[in-house]
Amino acid sequence: MIRSTIFNVAFYSFSFFIAMICWVVAKLRLPRAAMWAVLRVWGLGVIWLVMMILWSRIEVRGRQHLNRTRAQVIVSKHQSELDIVMLGALMWDVSAIAMEELTKLPFFGPLLRHLDIVLIKVDEGRQGRTQQAVDGAKRMREAGRSMVIYPEGELMKLGAKERYRNGAGHIYTAMEVEAVPVAVSLGVIWPRREWRKDWGKVGVIEYLEPIPPGLDHDTFMAEVEKRIETRTMELIEETASGQVLEDARDRHARGANNERDQIAA
Repeated sequence: MIRSTIFNVAFYSFSFFIAMICWVVAKLRLPRAAMWAVLRVWGLGVIWLVMMILWSRIEVRGRQHLNRTRAQVIVSKHQSELDIVMLGALMWDVSAIAMEELTKLPFFGPLLRHLDIVLIKVDEGRQGRTQQAVDGAKRMREAGRSMVIYPEGELMKLGAKERYRNGAGHIYTAMEVEAVPVAVSLGVIWPRREWRKDWGKVGVIEYLEPIPPGLDHDTFMAEVEKRIETRTMELIEETASGQVLEDARDRHARGANNERDQIAA
């Protein structure tokens, strides 16, 4: 817990400092590239903190599947707060989806607007939200910017799985570009929403072979889920150990999501 506390204090202090710089970049209306440069410093800095304080290592695989010259759909497992950190370290000028209401917040609003992500009005119903996401995805494609999607919509415990939401398929078909599935085992180092971190571990983020454009919605959803879930469990088997691994195996075997796992416990 002492090591975890030191890391958390360093992480949140550093992140607050970076957020202040991003806010200044947004208020001064500097080029969006300037904010992404700051976010890259944040991502690389956090990786350094993981190494120096937790004595852990983040391994990146399949980086060759990322392409900065054309738009892609990045469909990722969401397992740890480190997933977001790695966006800053590895991605460049990507977009995502957020609620438009967040832009009304006094601090985060300018940041979201400056990053120019796809903003969704939640009060327009499911069809309205889907259409907004599709229109936004097409706009990103025309700008040559990739979209990052977390299809389960929440952080998942190791071995757990939530229903993949159809929005990922709608964006894939709307953008008409290849999709890159992403498997992770970063939760081995930083479990979801946990103060305690595990030290001396290796966490992996792996960009899998892209799925070409042109698949129908249902075929794509089945394929991307199979690839992500299969490879994610393989990475957990590779990097987790002890009771953490046994719990992950149990969740995976039962097909448990976070809620069912809590009930079972």
